[in-house]
Order: sequence, then C-alpha cells, then structure tokens
Amino acid sequence: MFIFDVETLGKKSDTVILSMACIHFDPDEKPSPEKLRESAFFVKMDAKDQNVRLKRTINKSTIDWWAKQCDNAKKLSFYPSENDVTLEEGIELMRKWSKQFNDNKSWVWARGNLDQLVLDDAEEQLGIEPVFYFSRWRDVRTAIDFLTGTNDGYCRVNYPGFDPNLHITKHNPIDDCILDVMMLIYGEKI
Repeated sequence: MFIFDVETLGKKSDTVILSMACIHFDPDEKPSPEKLRESAFFVKMDAKDQNVRLKRTINKSTIDWWAKQCDNAKKLSFYPSENDVTLEEGIELMRKWSKQFNDNKSWVWARGNLDQLVLDDAEEQLGIEPVFYFSRWRDVRTAIDFLTGTNDGYCRVNYPGFDPNLHITKHNPIDDCILDVMMLIYGEKI
C-alpha cells in the first residue's frame, strides 16, 4: 500500500503544489513510525515556476493560512529552497521511487480527494501518465472512521511511545503520511 500527501497553495485541482510525500507500507509488517519515516519519499517543488510557466493557481486565503503554520512546516514546504525542482521533475522522481516496489495494484491512501485531484490535474496538464491510476485511490478518513468508530477521520493510536503531539508536525507531508498509516494500522476503537 501507499500513503500520499501534498502541500499546496490552494484547494482547487489546478493549484500550485509545494511538496509531496509518499510512503509504501505493508500493514501486516506492523511498521514503526521510525521505519515509515526512513522509507518516505519527499520532494519540494518550485512554486514560482508552476505559477508563471504553467499558470497553476494560488489562493490568497491559503497563503494567509500558511502564515499561521509552524516554522518547521513552512521551512519544509512553503519557503522556496535551492533544492526545489520543477513539477515535472518532482512527479518523475516519485514515479521512479514508486517503481522500486513493483506494486502496480496496491491502494493509494490519501486524506480526502484533494491530493489525488491535484496530482491528476498536474499529470494531465503535463501530458504524462499517472503515477497512480484513479481506481487505486482510497480515502483514509473514511477507513479510519469505519475501523475505529470515529466520525472525524482521526483516532487514538495504540503504539508504545507514539504521541502525535510530540512526534508529528502538522502539514509536514511526511509526518501527515506517518500519522495516517499509524491510525490505519494501530487505531483504537472507541
């Protein structure tokens, strides 16, 4: 299975993608948060290039929202860096990373559908094949609610020493993926 997360500058399918993270995991192996972190794929994209060259959109309210996020999340995804790559390069890096698992049938989990829509839109705009075809996508919030009896897509995690308040930085796409995997595998029923 894969878990995927993007950080963006809007809530529409054609928005600028700031960063992407993806983790491949086997729930039967009962991975630790450290193993998930070590295996994570992450890439940061050039936001200005997407907006200027590709005309991908930016939403002012999302910029305002980013201003209120923690410095660690902003440094990782929001602020430009010298390591930023083009959107094409970022998607191709993820494609190459995902192929190592020789796993063309596993589900791809994401929190809601925005992540899938944004990636699909970018791939279509660039005229490239999808990394993950549409029929493979699943909503992690629905699964967590179904498995644990919650109704907000979140649950307590029963894993020794794991505390999301201490070990997870919100809106760090790697951490967002880790938390969702931990809830899927170790979520406690209410």
